[in-house]
Amino acid sequence: MMEANIFSIEIISRGKYESWEFKDEEARDELFKKISEHFKEHAIADKSDNVDDSRILQLSATSLKIKEDGNVDQKAPYEWYEADQFEALLDYVNKEYPKY
Repeated sequence: MMEANIFSIEIISRGKYESWEFKDEEARDELFKKISEHFKEHAIADKSDNVDDSRILQLSATSLKIKEDGNVDQKAPYEWYEADQFEALLDYVNKEYPKY
């Protein structure tokens, strides 16, 4: 088995899910930071279990590394935004993604 790496950005909210894959971690991280900056005024700082799930739009930057021995190493930093920003964030990512 060969090692494999998957780098993606994912958004999920109220059962809606979209994802985009990247050739490398640097490109993915660059877009993740750009999205975070663009939507910072809609961020939800409180990431506790007390936040109502229906209010949340989660943006994740997933790094999945599948090792030769079959073990998986996964990192997925995330940010939360107001759920009503789903369409705006989706449109923004679809517009910016081709640049990466």
